[in-house]
Amino acid sequence: MKTEFLLTILNLLHVKGLGQHRVRSLISTFPEVGSLFNLPIKTLCTAEGIDLQSARAVKKYSNFSYAEGVLKKTEKLKINILTIWDEDYPILLKRIYDPPVVLYCKGNPLQADDDCVSVVGTRKATEYGKTSTKFLTKLLCSTGMTIVSGLARGIDSVAHTTAVNYGGNTIAVLGCGVDIVYPPENKSLVKNIMKSGTVISEFPLGTKPDSGNFPRRNRIISGLSHGTLVVEAGHKSGAILTALNAIDQGREVFAVPARITDKTSVGCLRLIRNGAIPAESAERILEHIQSRLFKPRKARQEKMNLSLTNEERKMYQILSHKPLHIDAIANASGKTGTESLSILLTLELKGAAAQLSGKQFVRS
Repeated sequence: MKTEFLLTILNLLHVKGLGQHRVRSLISTFPEVGSLFNLPIKTLCTAEGIDLQSARAVKKYSNFSYAEGVLKKTEKLKINILTIWDEDYPILLKRIYDPPVVLYCKGNPLQADDDCVSVVGTRKATEYGKTSTKFLTKLLCSTGMTIVSGLARGIDSVAHTTAVNYGGNTIAVLGCGVDIVYPPENKSLVKNIMKSGTVISEFPLGTKPDSGNFPRRNRIISGLSHGTLVVEAGHKSGAILTALNAIDQGREVFAVPARITDKTSVGCLRLIRNGAIPAESAERILEHIQSRLFKPRKARQEKMNLSLTNEERKMYQILSHKPLHIDAIANASGKTGTESLSILLTLELKGAAAQLSGKQFVRS
Protein backbone atom coordinates (compact mmCIF):
# COMPACT_ATOMS: atom_id res chain seq x y z
CA MET A 1 0.00 0.00 0.00
CA LYS A 2 2.89 2.33 0.87
CA THR A 3 4.48 1.73 -2.54
CA GLU A 4 1.21 2.25 -4.40
CA PHE A 5 0.61 5.45 -2.45
CA LEU A 6 4.08 6.76 -3.25
CA LEU A 7 3.79 5.84 -6.93
CA THR A 8 0.55 7.80 -7.19
CA ILE A 9 2.05 10.88 -5.50
CA LEU A 10 5.16 10.85 -7.69
CA ASN A 11 3.09 10.51 -10.85
CA LEU A 12 0.73 13.31 -9.76
CA LEU A 13 3.72 15.59 -9.12
CA HIS A 14 4.88 14.76 -12.64
CA VAL A 15 1.58 15.87 -14.22
CA LYS A 16 2.37 19.05 -16.13
CA GLY A 17 0.93 22.18 -14.54
CA LEU A 18 -0.71 20.41 -11.60
CA GLY A 19 1.50 21.68 -8.78
CA GLN A 20 1.96 20.65 -5.17
CA HIS A 21 -1.13 22.37 -3.74
CA ARG A 22 -3.45 20.51 -6.12
CA VAL A 23 -1.65 17.24 -5.43
CA ARG A 24 -2.25 17.70 -1.69
CA SER A 25 -5.88 18.50 -2.40
CA LEU A 26 -6.39 15.39 -4.57
CA ILE A 27 -4.76 13.03 -2.08
CA SER A 28 -6.73 14.51 0.82
CA THR A 29 -10.02 14.27 -1.09
CA PHE A 30 -9.46 10.83 -2.57
CA PRO A 31 -7.38 8.80 -0.07
CA GLU A 32 -7.99 5.62 -2.08
CA VAL A 33 -5.17 6.63 -4.39
CA GLY A 34 -5.09 3.40 -6.36
CA SER A 35 -8.05 4.46 -8.49
CA LEU A 36 -7.36 8.22 -8.56
CA PHE A 37 -6.25 8.36 -12.20
CA ASN A 38 -9.36 6.41 -13.18
CA LEU A 39 -11.83 8.80 -11.59
CA PRO A 40 -14.16 10.76 -13.91
CA ILE A 41 -13.23 14.37 -14.66
CA LYS A 42 -16.42 15.53 -12.93
CA THR A 43 -15.42 13.72 -9.74
CA LEU A 44 -11.87 15.07 -9.81
CA CYS A 45 -13.27 18.60 -10.04
CA THR A 46 -14.93 18.20 -6.63
CA ALA A 47 -11.50 18.49 -5.00
CA GLU A 48 -10.53 22.00 -3.87
CA GLY A 49 -8.50 23.86 -6.48
CA ILE A 50 -9.07 21.30 -9.23
CA ASP A 51 -10.58 23.00 -12.26
CA LEU A 52 -11.49 21.43 -15.60
CA GLN A 53 -8.02 21.99 -17.04
CA SER A 54 -6.30 20.33 -14.07
CA ALA A 55 -8.69 17.37 -14.12
CA ARG A 56 -8.09 16.85 -17.82
CA ALA A 57 -4.34 16.94 -17.26
CA VAL A 58 -4.67 14.17 -14.68
CA LYS A 59 -6.82 12.08 -17.00
CA LYS A 60 -4.42 12.64 -19.91
CA TYR A 61 -1.36 11.51 -17.96
CA SER A 62 0.01 8.17 -19.12
CA ASN A 63 3.69 8.07 -18.15
CA PHE A 64 3.17 5.75 -15.18
CA SER A 65 6.62 4.22 -15.61
CA TYR A 66 8.09 7.51 -14.41
CA ALA A 67 7.36 6.89 -10.72
CA GLU A 68 8.55 3.29 -10.96
CA GLY A 69 11.84 4.54 -12.38
CA VAL A 70 12.20 7.06 -9.55
CA LEU A 71 11.67 4.38 -6.89
CA LYS A 72 14.22 2.07 -8.51
CA LYS A 73 16.80 4.84 -8.63
CA THR A 74 16.20 5.97 -5.05
CA GLU A 75 16.50 2.40 -3.84
CA LYS A 76 19.78 1.99 -5.70
CA LEU A 77 21.18 5.25 -4.28
CA LYS A 78 19.80 4.59 -0.76
CA ILE A 79 17.58 7.65 -0.87
CA ASN A 80 14.43 7.74 1.24
CA ILE A 81 11.29 9.54 0.02
CA LEU A 82 9.27 11.12 2.80
CA THR A 83 5.74 12.36 2.10
CA ILE A 84 3.78 14.99 4.01
CA TRP A 85 1.40 12.22 5.11
CA ASP A 86 4.17 10.21 6.82
CA GLU A 87 4.39 10.28 10.62
CA ASP A 88 8.07 11.29 10.66
CA TYR A 89 7.57 14.29 8.35
CA PRO A 90 8.88 17.34 10.30
CA ILE A 91 6.05 18.95 12.27
CA LEU A 92 7.42 22.48 11.88
CA LEU A 93 7.70 22.14 8.11
CA LYS A 94 4.18 20.76 7.87
CA ARG A 95 2.87 23.97 9.45
CA ILE A 96 4.11 26.38 6.76
CA TYR A 97 1.85 27.71 4.01
CA ASP A 98 3.31 25.63 1.18
CA PRO A 99 5.03 22.53 2.61
CA PRO A 100 6.72 20.16 0.14
CA VAL A 101 4.62 17.14 -0.74
CA VAL A 102 7.73 14.96 -0.79
CA LEU A 103 11.26 15.21 0.53
CA TYR A 104 14.11 13.19 -0.93
CA CYS A 105 16.43 12.31 1.97
CA LYS A 106 19.96 10.91 2.21
CA GLY A 107 21.63 10.01 5.48
CA ASN A 108 19.83 9.59 8.79
CA PRO A 109 16.02 9.64 8.98
CA LEU A 110 14.38 12.97 9.78
CA GLN A 111 12.65 13.32 13.15
CA ALA A 112 9.14 14.78 13.28
CA ASP A 113 9.84 16.69 16.51
CA ASP A 114 13.40 17.79 15.85
CA ASP A 115 14.30 21.16 17.40
CA CYS A 116 16.13 23.14 14.73
CA VAL A 117 17.72 26.53 14.22
CA SER A 118 18.74 27.57 10.72
CA VAL A 119 22.06 29.35 10.25
CA VAL A 120 22.47 31.22 6.97
CA GLY A 121 24.54 33.98 5.46
CA THR A 122 26.60 35.29 2.60
CA ARG A 123 28.76 33.15 0.33
CA LYS A 124 31.49 35.81 0.67
CA ALA A 125 31.98 35.47 4.39
CA THR A 126 34.56 37.52 6.29
CA GLU A 127 36.77 36.04 9.01
CA TYR A 128 34.50 37.77 11.53
CA GLY A 129 31.48 36.04 9.99
CA LYS A 130 33.16 32.64 9.97
CA THR A 131 34.30 33.02 13.58
CA SER A 132 30.83 34.15 14.70
CA THR A 133 29.24 31.20 12.88
CA LYS A 134 31.57 28.70 14.53
CA PHE A 135 31.04 30.24 17.97
CA LEU A 136 27.23 30.28 17.86
CA THR A 137 26.84 26.97 16.00
CA LYS A 138 29.10 25.15 18.45
CA LEU A 139 27.12 26.41 21.44
CA LEU A 140 23.77 25.59 19.84
CA CYS A 141 25.00 22.07 19.06
CA SER A 142 26.09 21.66 22.68
CA THR A 143 22.43 22.01 23.70
CA GLY A 144 21.27 19.38 21.23
CA MET A 145 19.80 21.79 18.67
CA THR A 146 19.89 20.66 15.05
CA ILE A 147 21.55 23.12 12.65
CA VAL A 148 19.81 23.66 9.31
CA SER A 149 21.43 25.40 6.36
CA GLY A 150 21.67 25.34 2.57
CA LEU A 151 25.15 23.87 1.89
CA ALA A 152 26.15 27.01 0.00
CA ARG A 153 29.66 28.41 0.06
CA GLY A 154 30.54 30.72 2.94
CA ILE A 155 28.43 30.85 6.11
CA ASP A 156 26.29 27.81 5.23
CA SER A 157 29.31 25.54 4.78
CA VAL A 158 30.92 26.82 7.99
CA ALA A 159 27.72 26.10 9.94
CA HIS A 160 27.46 22.53 8.61
CA THR A 161 31.18 21.86 9.13
CA THR A 162 31.11 23.16 12.70
CA ALA A 163 28.09 21.02 13.56
CA VAL A 164 29.82 17.94 12.14
CA ASN A 165 33.13 18.67 13.87
CA TYR A 166 31.51 19.10 17.28
CA GLY A 167 29.27 16.05 17.07
CA GLY A 168 26.07 17.96 16.40
CA ASN A 169 23.22 17.11 14.06
CA THR A 170 22.77 19.10 10.87
CA ILE A 171 20.36 19.13 7.93
CA ALA A 172 21.47 20.40 4.52
CA VAL A 173 18.64 21.59 2.26
CA LEU A 174 19.55 21.57 -1.43
CA GLY A 175 18.34 23.60 -4.38
CA CYS A 176 18.94 20.62 -6.65
CA GLY A 177 18.41 16.88 -6.56
CA VAL A 178 20.02 15.04 -3.62
CA ASP A 179 22.00 13.00 -6.15
CA ILE A 180 23.88 16.18 -7.11
CA VAL A 181 26.42 17.92 -4.87
CA TYR A 182 26.47 21.69 -5.26
CA PRO A 183 28.84 23.37 -4.86
CA PRO A 184 31.01 20.42 -5.99
CA GLU A 185 33.80 21.20 -3.50
CA ASN A 186 31.40 20.20 -0.69
CA LYS A 187 31.41 16.54 -1.71
CA SER A 188 33.38 15.45 1.36
CA LEU A 189 31.24 17.68 3.60
CA VAL A 190 28.08 15.97 2.30
CA LYS A 191 29.56 12.58 3.17
CA ASN A 192 30.34 13.77 6.69
CA ILE A 193 26.86 15.27 7.13
CA MET A 194 25.21 11.98 6.20
CA LYS A 195 27.05 10.10 8.97
CA SER A 196 24.91 11.75 11.65
CA GLY A 197 22.66 14.20 9.80
CA THR A 198 20.59 14.42 6.64
CA VAL A 199 20.74 15.92 3.16
CA ILE A 200 17.30 16.72 1.77
CA SER A 201 15.56 18.29 -1.23
CA GLU A 202 12.05 18.60 -2.59
CA PHE A 203 13.41 18.54 -6.14
CA PRO A 204 13.37 15.29 -8.15
CA LEU A 205 16.60 13.39 -8.72
CA GLY A 206 18.71 14.88 -11.47
CA THR A 207 17.42 18.43 -10.94
CA LYS A 208 20.25 20.86 -11.59
CA PRO A 209 21.00 23.78 -9.23
CA ASP A 210 19.24 26.43 -11.29
CA SER A 211 18.93 29.88 -9.73
CA GLY A 212 15.11 29.68 -9.62
CA ASN A 213 15.27 26.69 -7.26
CA PHE A 214 16.93 28.48 -4.35
CA PRO A 215 14.06 30.76 -3.27
CA ARG A 216 11.90 27.63 -2.92
CA ARG A 217 14.75 25.89 -1.08
CA ASN A 218 14.96 28.82 1.36
CA ARG A 219 11.37 28.41 2.59
CA ILE A 220 12.23 24.85 3.63
CA ILE A 221 15.32 25.99 5.55
CA SER A 222 13.27 28.46 7.61
CA GLY A 223 10.26 26.13 7.71
CA LEU A 224 12.21 23.38 9.47
CA SER A 225 13.36 25.77 12.17
CA HIS A 226 12.06 27.52 15.26
CA GLY A 227 14.25 30.47 14.31
CA THR A 228 16.58 31.65 11.57
CA LEU A 229 19.98 33.13 12.40
CA VAL A 230 21.51 35.40 9.75
CA VAL A 231 25.24 35.82 10.37
CA GLU A 232 26.30 38.01 7.45
CA ALA A 233 24.23 39.19 4.49
CA GLY A 234 24.70 41.79 1.79
CA HIS A 235 22.08 44.16 0.41
CA LYS A 236 20.65 41.53 -1.96
CA SER A 237 21.12 38.17 -0.34
CA GLY A 238 19.40 34.81 -0.32
CA ALA A 239 19.87 34.83 3.46
CA ILE A 240 17.57 37.86 3.67
CA LEU A 241 14.95 35.97 1.65
CA THR A 242 15.22 33.08 4.12
CA ALA A 243 14.70 35.53 6.99
CA LEU A 244 11.64 37.00 5.27
CA ASN A 245 10.26 33.47 4.83
CA ALA A 246 10.77 32.91 8.56
CA ILE A 247 8.77 36.05 9.31
CA ASP A 248 5.94 34.92 7.01
CA GLN A 249 5.97 31.54 8.75
CA GLY A 250 5.69 33.13 12.20
CA ARG A 251 9.20 32.12 13.27
CA GLU A 252 11.87 34.14 15.05
CA VAL A 253 14.64 35.95 13.14
CA PHE A 254 18.07 36.60 14.67
CA ALA A 255 20.94 38.60 13.21
CA VAL A 256 24.56 38.85 14.30
CA PRO A 257 25.55 42.46 15.01
CA ALA A 258 28.36 43.21 12.60
CA ARG A 259 30.84 45.91 11.68
CA ILE A 260 29.12 48.87 10.04
CA THR A 261 31.98 49.25 7.55
CA ASP A 262 31.55 45.78 6.02
CA LYS A 263 29.39 45.29 2.92
CA THR A 264 28.36 41.94 4.37
CA SER A 265 26.85 43.74 7.37
CA VAL A 266 24.23 45.68 5.41
CA GLY A 267 21.59 42.95 5.47
CA CYS A 268 21.99 42.09 9.17
CA LEU A 269 21.88 45.74 10.21
CA ARG A 270 18.69 46.22 8.19
CA LEU A 271 17.13 43.16 9.81
CA ILE A 272 17.95 44.45 13.28
CA ARG A 273 16.51 47.89 12.44
CA ASN A 274 13.30 46.14 11.43
CA GLY A 275 12.92 44.03 14.54
CA ALA A 276 15.29 41.07 14.22
CA ILE A 277 16.80 39.99 17.54
CA PRO A 278 20.53 40.71 17.90
CA ALA A 279 22.24 37.35 18.40
CA GLU A 280 25.32 37.86 20.51
CA SER A 281 24.98 34.49 22.25
CA ALA A 282 23.30 31.10 22.07
CA GLU A 283 21.52 31.95 25.33
CA ARG A 284 19.82 34.88 23.63
CA ILE A 285 18.59 32.64 20.81
CA LEU A 286 17.28 29.91 23.12
CA GLU A 287 15.63 32.48 25.36
CA HIS A 288 13.36 33.57 22.51
CA ILE A 289 12.46 30.11 21.18
CA GLN A 290 12.33 28.23 24.51
CA SER A 291 8.53 28.16 24.69
CA ARG A 292 8.31 26.64 21.19
CA LEU A 293 10.79 23.81 21.64
CA PHE A 294 9.59 20.21 21.63
CA LYS A 295 12.29 19.46 24.19
CA PRO A 296 13.16 22.60 26.21
CA ARG A 297 16.83 22.99 27.00
CA LYS A 298 19.25 25.63 28.26
CA ALA A 299 22.44 26.89 26.69
CA ARG A 300 25.63 25.97 28.47
CA GLN A 301 28.04 28.86 28.75
CA GLU A 302 31.29 27.59 27.31
CA LYS A 303 34.38 28.26 29.36
CA MET A 304 37.90 27.96 28.09
CA ASN A 305 39.74 25.63 30.38
CA LEU A 306 43.28 25.90 29.05
CA SER A 307 46.55 25.55 30.83
CA LEU A 308 48.40 28.63 29.57
CA THR A 309 51.71 30.03 30.68
CA ASN A 310 51.94 33.73 31.49
CA GLU A 311 53.52 34.41 28.08
CA GLU A 312 50.81 32.44 26.27
CA ARG A 313 48.05 34.19 28.20
CA LYS A 314 49.47 37.63 27.35
CA MET A 315 49.66 36.65 23.68
CA TYR A 316 46.11 35.29 23.80
CA GLN A 317 44.87 38.62 25.19
CA ILE A 318 46.39 40.44 22.20
CA LEU A 319 44.45 38.27 19.76
CA SER A 320 40.82 38.95 18.86
CA HIS A 321 38.27 37.69 16.32
CA LYS A 322 39.66 40.26 13.89
CA PRO A 323 42.69 38.88 11.97
CA LEU A 324 46.03 40.36 13.10
CA HIS A 325 49.28 40.14 11.14
CA ILE A 326 52.29 38.63 12.89
CA ASP A 327 54.14 41.96 12.72
CA ALA A 328 51.32 43.73 14.58
CA ILE A 329 51.21 40.93 17.16
CA ALA A 330 54.97 41.05 17.69
CA ASN A 331 54.88 44.81 18.05
CA ALA A 332 52.05 44.64 20.62
CA SER A 333 53.75 41.88 22.60
CA GLY A 334 57.21 43.41 22.57
CA LYS A 335 58.71 40.19 21.26
CA THR A 336 60.47 39.32 18.02
CA GLY A 337 58.57 37.81 15.14
CA THR A 338 60.22 34.43 15.73
CA GLU A 339 59.36 34.44 19.44
CA SER A 340 55.79 35.45 18.69
CA LEU A 341 55.37 32.68 16.08
CA SER A 342 56.63 30.11 18.58
CA ILE A 343 54.08 31.18 21.21
CA LEU A 344 51.28 31.37 18.63
CA LEU A 345 52.08 27.83 17.47
CA THR A 346 51.67 26.61 21.05
CA LEU A 347 48.33 28.45 21.29
CA GLU A 348 47.22 26.76 18.05
CA LEU A 349 48.08 23.34 19.44
CA LYS A 350 46.04 24.13 22.56
CA GLY A 351 43.07 25.25 20.45
CA ALA A 352 43.28 28.87 21.59
CA ALA A 353 44.36 30.45 18.29
CA ALA A 354 44.04 29.83 14.57
CA GLN A 355 46.35 30.87 11.75
CA LEU A 356 44.90 32.34 8.56
CA SER A 357 46.50 33.04 5.21
CA GLY A 358 49.10 35.81 5.00
CA LYS A 359 50.54 35.13 8.47
CA GLN A 360 47.42 36.42 10.20
CA PHE A 361 46.07 35.04 13.45
CA VAL A 362 42.73 35.09 15.30
CA ARG A 363 41.54 33.97 18.70
CA SER A 364 39.70 30.61 18.58
